[in-house]
Amino acid sequence: MRVAFVALAILALSCGSRSEPTAPSGEITEVVYERMPDGSVRKTTITRRSVPAPPPPARPADAYPGDPLVRYNVERVNAYRARGGLPPLLYDARISAFAVQGSQRLARDHVPHAHFAENAQAQRFGSRSAENQGDPRGVPSLHPDPATNARRQIDTMLEMMFAEGPGGGHYDNMMNPKFRRIGIGNVYVGGRLYMTNDFSD
Repeated sequence: MRVAFVALAILALSCGSRSEPTAPSGEITEVVYERMPDGSVRKTTITRRSVPAPPPPARPADAYPGDPLVRYNVERVNAYRARGGLPPLLYDARISAFAVQGSQRLARDHVPHAHFAENAQAQRFGSRSAENQGDPRGVPSLHPDPATNARRQIDTMLEMMFAEGPGGGHYDNMMNPKFRRIGIGNVYVGGRLYMTNDFSD
């Protein structure tokens, strides 16, 4: 019963964020009227069209670090993507370094996505990016064995994110077919997991 209560409390506090290209495809038309020196009026129609930025060229996955939980996190996300017939995400070391910074900040200030909101555009991860973070207070310990505990903490967060279904920010980030790469930032403070998964194309 306690685990179920903890899971519900965590679900209420986890959150997702995304950054898309500045504008969707479409046209904006503007009409400008100018009075000419001879008194006539000249009408100029300006049409602006925005198109999504192309994704960066594909490249292979980076090597996993020594922490087996990073690979575990990636494999669990990819297992959910497989349910929807989506290709697996590739591990990205650069995005992971960014995700670790996000988790470190979350552990300090408990403000979801503060690091992502301030820095994602500057990182130029691709044409789009998104972030899922777990409980901003940290996912509490769920098992006395450290390895089992860490896997359960990751599983609990990913299960709740996926359970949101289509239209839920976490689910949509996990299942976005445009994303090809993932960065993992799992930071432990006082036994609590501060979890960040960053996505990009």
